[in-house]
Amino acid sequence: MSANINNGRGRGTGDGNKKLTDWIEFSDDQARSRQVLSDGTVFTKCDQCRQAYKERNPPEEPPCDTCRVDLMPENRQAAEVYLTTRNQFITAGTGQVIDISIPAVKIVMDLYPGGITDQWKCLSKVRTAFNHFKPTEGKS
Repeated sequence: MSANINNGRGRGTGDGNKKLTDWIEFSDDQARSRQVLSDGTVFTKCDQCRQAYKERNPPEEPPCDTCRVDLMPENRQAAEVYLTTRNQFITAGTGQVIDISIPAVKIVMDLYPGGITDQWKCLSKVRTAFNHFKPTEGKS
């Protein structure tokens, strides 16, 4: 996974779970904004912003520190587990999303290269992130 690690600098100050959800939101926004040109060049929202500021007269530095969210090192494992399992969830008979699939999370934590030593803490972060972004009925 490509992640910007910067010891918490950037938007999203506060507790670690808040910073994790901010980073997930930022990462998803970057993915949604991707534009692939005919030559294969890929531009994200950040690339587009940097280009716009570069083309100003006179050129300016983009305000990256105001919107960029860097993944804190202590959230890397939880972010990777969440991104791998976020579409594995438990639903009620009516289609209502109940929770993330804990067995799916456990399997990914067990398979994680090098292992995840504090699986309980990782699970807690993953569940917090899942509940923050929890799909609603008719929108999964």
